[in-house]
Amino acid sequence: MIEFRHRLIAVLTLALLVGACATTPEPTRWPDITGSMTPEPNRMVSGQPTPAELVAAERAGVQHVVNARDIGEFDAWDEGELVDSLAMTYHRVPIGSTDDLDRDAVEAFDRILAEIGDDPALLHCKSGNRIGALYALRAAWIEGEGPERAIEIGKAHGLTSLESAVREKLDIP
Repeated sequence: MIEFRHRLIAVLTLALLVGACATTPEPTRWPDITGSMTPEPNRMVSGQPTPAELVAAERAGVQHVVNARDIGEFDAWDEGELVDSLAMTYHRVPIGSTDDLDRDAVEAFDRILAEIGDDPALLHCKSGNRIGALYALRAAWIEGEGPERAIEIGKAHGLTSLESAVREKLDIP
């Protein structure tokens, strides 16, 4: 009887291990995009990707592309059309100046992130700076983070030269 229990425990343990392995998603194998960062498991922040980098992103399993460049800022090729043709979903939060970093834009960004959920997404602007600013403002205005923590979150997501503008919007010196 003891031998039967040991076998049963071994079989159940093996079944649990196999089940756990089968349900654990494989991490995204991000494409090599110059100057990019992966601040979260399913998020890559970068500057403007090339068409080849978007193809590589799709092959790596990226399902969404979020563009924070202003409308008309970049017209070398139609990014939205390419993203759609690659069967990824294209999202846009156009930020042309610090005036565009307002609550409406941050709420739109938050809705996009909610729609994306845990799906792998590439978020970009020209350098990643505007994406970082959106993350910082979202952390403060929507998620209730303190101002300094919001700045940290923004920096982890690409915030650089817009830090002073974000600080001003968060009313911190």
